[in-house]
Amino acid sequence: MNVSLKIPNPALDISNYPLPEGKSKHEYSVNGITGLRIVVSKKSTTFMFRYTFQGKKYVVVLGKASEMSLKEAIELVHKYQALLHKGINPTTEQQKQQLIPTFAQFAKDTYLPAVKPHKRSYPDDVSRIRLHLNPTIGDKLLNEITTPMLNALLVEKQQSGLSNASVNRIRALLSTMFNMAIEHEWVITNPVTKVKKFKENNQIERYLTATELSSLMLALENPSRFSIHNLVVVALVKFLLLTGVRKREAMDMLWSDVNLDTGIWLLKHNKSGKARHIVLSAEALNTLQGLPKTAHHIFANPETGMPFTDIRKPFTKIMNAADISNMRIHDLRHNFASLAVNSGESLYVVQKLLGHASPHTTQRYAHLQHTTLRNASEKIAE
Repeated sequence: MNVSLKIPNPALDISNYPLPEGKSKHEYSVNGITGLRIVVSKKSTTFMFRYTFQGKKYVVVLGKASEMSLKEAIELVHKYQALLHKGINPTTEQQKQQLIPTFAQFAKDTYLPAVKPHKRSYPDDVSRIRLHLNPTIGDKLLNEITTPMLNALLVEKQQSGLSNASVNRIRALLSTMFNMAIEHEWVITNPVTKVKKFKENNQIERYLTATELSSLMLALENPSRFSIHNLVVVALVKFLLLTGVRKREAMDMLWSDVNLDTGIWLLKHNKSGKARHIVLSAEALNTLQGLPKTAHHIFANPETGMPFTDIRKPFTKIMNAADISNMRIHDLRHNFASLAVNSGESLYVVQKLLGHASPHTTQRYAHLQHTTLRNASEKIAE
């Protein structure tokens, strides 16, 4: 026989539901909470939800009192009642919920294996998930992650010092991942769609002064003097400075792509989607030849034999050694363009050196060309 008790406070201590003397098991119903049952035995107390759906009776085990409070059990019953009101069977929904992975599980088992064969920025995805996403939402079920939660995460990243562009790349990754989660029917909507992008100012370029360039070269030529031990990243930074190529293009370089006799590098994959040949300067070629040929990739991580996933820490150490601040890795590309224009090269030549698909992209350096021409005009006038 069931005993109904009124609960004036949903957080009422579960000890108020004793096991009647002489019984090994007893089930209580709760006034005002339709379907909730509290099953008390000598070993444990369990919360259950009894209901009828389309003429068939069901029982859902909500959990044990040692794992959840009475208040949490009541809240869960209210959710199940809401599903019934919508014509959804809570048992089916519960089974579905049990299959939903955490964000970290989804990233590891589903997303990353799916994109690895064809996504060139795969190492960046791995790094962003490991450094920026898993520590905060890795243990959350996919359907538990909300727009406010992601807003807070991205704001925290921006406040921690990441650039707006970097935060927006994290946002884009999240959006792609949740779209894939929708395809697997683990979530219904993408919570990222209502997360606003951070405003980017892509027109800000950072160039090295003559003094900074001299200091940087000193640090790159004498790394041990500054306690810099990652010589592969030292060579990578020097190579970026000498060629103006994109970080990912250099990090993905293979020995088989470079003819060390002619100094010609076949860049098969780049942002424009078209392969191109790059003529390396003697100094850039010397930088490559100074590296060990122990892996397929030229700038390989000595520990893994694969490209680095993140070089920000050693890059920052190099910049600090040279006493240079506010310098991003991509700014080395801008600096190369600056040196090319200021040495008198035309914007057409700079476009080819940088591999821009459109001359409009190279136009951002037009002001440097105007300065060079003005200086030349003044010299002639003098």
